[in-house]
Amino acid sequence: MKDGVFAQHESRDKMDKDFLRQIDDVKDFLSSKEKEKLDNDFLICECFCVNVGDIRLSCSDLGEVNLDHLQERFQLGRGCQSCIKDADSWIKKIF
Repeated sequence: MKDGVFAQHESRDKMDKDFLRQIDDVKDFLSSKEKEKLDNDFLICECFCVNVGDIRLSCSDLGEVNLDHLQERFQLGRGCQSCIKDADSWIKKIF
């Protein structure tokens, strides 16, 4: 009986280690995805049809995204405002 219980615990430990390794793999995958840059055709503002390429061209002199500039230039956020509300999800993927 002890051998069966020992084998059961050993199997459970192996499953736990495998599960934790898989979690690490997922975290690595997600963090690598966060570093990816968006394609130029990716639409940021559906209301005014502003895509990543537009933003890159407009902010290229700055080398970073300036929301005030984009709001003035493209009226970004003056429609449904979802592009501004979701800015954290795309702003670091432009440059």
